[in-house]
Amino acid sequence: MGQMKTLPAPAGKRRSPLSAAALLLLLLLLSLPFPVAALEAPRTAFRFVGKDFGAPMIDEAAQKEMADLFRKNYFSPWGRSAPVVEPGESLWAWERWKESEPWGENLRPHSREWVRSLHILCDLDKWGSVSRKAVACVDTDLRALPTSRPFFEDPSRAGEGYPFDYLQNSRVKAGEPLFVGHYSADGAWAFVETGYASGWVDSRDIAFMSEELAKKWQGMPLAFVIDDDVALRDSGGIYRFTARVGAVLPVVGGGKGGPLVIAVPVRDEQGQAVQVEALLSPGQASDGPLPLTEWNLAMVIDRMLGKPYGWGDLGGNRDCSGSLRDLFTAFGVWLPRNSAAQAKAYPFVPFGEVPGREKEERLALEGVPFATLLAVPGHIMLYLGTYRGEPWVFHSMWGVRTLRDGKEGRHIVGSAVITTLRPGRDAANLDPRRGDLAERLLGMTFLVPSR
Repeated sequence: MGQMKTLPAPAGKRRSPLSAAALLLLLLLLSLPFPVAALEAPRTAFRFVGKDFGAPMIDEAAQKEMADLFRKNYFSPWGRSAPVVEPGESLWAWERWKESEPWGENLRPHSREWVRSLHILCDLDKWGSVSRKAVACVDTDLRALPTSRPFFEDPSRAGEGYPFDYLQNSRVKAGEPLFVGHYSADGAWAFVETGYASGWVDSRDIAFMSEELAKKWQGMPLAFVIDDDVALRDSGGIYRFTARVGAVLPVVGGGKGGPLVIAVPVRDEQGQAVQVEALLSPGQASDGPLPLTEWNLAMVIDRMLGKPYGWGDLGGNRDCSGSLRDLFTAFGVWLPRNSAAQAKAYPFVPFGEVPGREKEERLALEGVPFATLLAVPGHIMLYLGTYRGEPWVFHSMWGVRTLRDGKEGRHIVGSAVITTLRPGRDAANLDPRRGDLAERLLGMTFLVPSR
């Protein structure tokens, strides 16, 4: 499998010497007071790139081992002959909500009768009746029950309502291998297993893979998408889907500095997958996993910054674990889907019961910038390095807790950001009871060996 070379640092443009007037203006501007926040808030991950920015963070053998593990897990659904998930396991959301009245999109509770009807729709008596290889033809939501309607907690409570739809497991990307166990009673939903999660998808969004095509794709090199909002049109000019960081597609040809010709799945009238071709430019995808360097990681992080937060990747957005999974997919590094599993996927070093400041000091000494995951209960981040004496992280976050006149609220961030471990400290009415992220840090997860 070919690999794209580490991207070079951009060359600086030549500038004309400053005129006396321009120099005077520059000195005047430098003498003006600047907001502290402007000095303390890096707006780019490149701020944390070290002097060895282009050096591989692991040797070639270790990166190949990671890539082989990624490939094995990615294609694992096509190695199954029966569902791995048991019928009872698929009903966790039903068990959670069967006696409740979850709130819907109209900000009113769903009726219990309708919620209970979803159990009948699951049609568990036919579990495993399909058991076939399939592929996602477009990005599609992975749901905990066969419905696109949301299950919210009471939206009047702080931190509830949109976007926290508790039926949203994840979002499957176009081109992902799937295993279909069976259909809902009405045929509108298919229960599928991916290499990292399971749930219900719109049956129109997937297609069955023949043994021949599945075998062919498993033997092809892979393109790893390294940018968001990449509209893909096939060779006939027909729009197929929009790819983003974390998408993976087979390579038909091209490359070597030019566009990649990739295979794209299309559903035919019989629900079977057929292959068409599309092009990806070198700036949109890597021929094989990107080499794991600080420069490459900073480049992809910057392309993800500012993207809206989405619980379970709802609406094509990303949550904390979805952001890290997509980021490291571009490098052929396999991560599980949720934050707790990600923290345990690689060597984990607990911090223990010590104050947050001691955790930050230890992180600065032992953490590997761009390759250390930091977990708190229900959230995960990527350590970037230190700036002005503080550790900084990349993560996708919804907001920080506030407290005003005894009423809990939220200061909304709602996007992928670079922050310290004490975000929101300048927010009005910050709730002091919960503690900063630094205080709640559980430990460090090292994707590469600690130096």
